[in-house]
Amino acid sequence: MKILVHFKSGFKQTFIVPKCMLALEFRNMAKDIGGNIESIEFSLPPRRQSNISIAERRLGIVRLPEKR
Repeated sequence: MKILVHFKSGFKQTFIVPKCMLALEFRNMAKDIGGNIESIEFSLPPRRQSNISIAERRLGIVRLPEKR
């Protein structure tokens, strides 16, 4: 997951973070790197094919629409 952090100093940093990382753990890490945090923006991937399972998505399987 991509996370954009705006620091109070005006500095911005984008982090690539595993989804299993705890928010508190990430916030502490970001603070250690850049100082006090102004705001945090989370960027999620598009959910264009939300009807497919997570396993199918990981394998790159795409379901075609059924014929009517």
